[in-house]
This record gives sequence, C-alpha cells and structure tokens, in this order.
Amino acid sequence: MTNNFNINLYKKSQQNSNLTKTPHEVVRFLMENLLNSMKSLQSTLQITKGSDIENLTKKQLASFQSKNTSKALTIIYSLQVSLDFDKSPKIAQNLFQIYEYCRVQIINALLKKTKTGLVKAIEVLNDILDGWSNINPRKENAWVFKRPIDRTRKIIN
Repeated sequence: MTNNFNINLYKKSQQNSNLTKTPHEVVRFLMENLLNSMKSLQSTLQITKGSDIENLTKKQLASFQSKNTSKALTIIYSLQVSLDFDKSPKIAQNLFQIYEYCRVQIINALLKKTKTGLVKAIEVLNDILDGWSNINPRKENAWVFKRPIDRTRKIIN
C-alpha cells in the first residue's frame, strides 16, 4: 500500500515538473523523443543477429513499429502546430518543411521497408537539436514557437 502511494506521489511530481518547463525545454524534450522514436523505428528495419528485435514475433514487431510511428507522427504534428509563423515566418516555414519531410520519411520507411530516407531525416533532426541546444532561451526573440504545446487547445480549420 505504501509503495503504491509513493509511486503515485512520484508520478504526480513528475507531471507537475513538466508543467513548469519553458517552451525551449518542451521543444527540446519533444525533439529528443522524436529522435528516439525514429531511431527505434529504424532499428526494426535493420534487424541483425543478436539484436533484441530479432527475437520479437511478427505481432510484437508490428506493435513496436506502430507505437513508435504513432509517437513520432504525434510529436511532429505538435512541433508543426506550435510554430509561430507571425514572429519568424521564414524560419517557421523551413522548420515546418523539415518536419513534413520527416513525416513522409517515416511513412515511406514503413511502406517501402527502407531506411535510407529515415536515416537522412534523423541526421537533419540531430543537427536541429544540436542547434536548438545552443540557443540561449533567455535572449529576446530567440523563439520561433508560440508557447508550450497546450493539449487542451482545439484546432479549428
């Protein structure tokens, strides 16, 4: 009983700490998780002897791919809708196109069972994450993003 209470308390503290992240930290967190999901997906396209993935059944492999694909596509969507096209239209447009390229490469990797485009997309995102990590979030006008992703916001088109 006490152990469950402590686990729940820990989970709540983790959730609260996520609420206090700056937009810069949220984007970095999303980018890191996007890269992790894309790399996990890539690993399923190049199964080698002795890898953990080699021992998965087809059903488990499909589930693993589905989970990582869904996560990656959701993060890409979140990054795209958080871009501020009013503040920095050129940068926002370029990032939108890069995210769209990554989305297409993820889908192509699954449909065509090829990793070439996915590898290129991962390389581009690594470069963006490196650059993002070097931005001083306290500097005025350093933001290309409106605000942290608001999960309750409804998108109306």
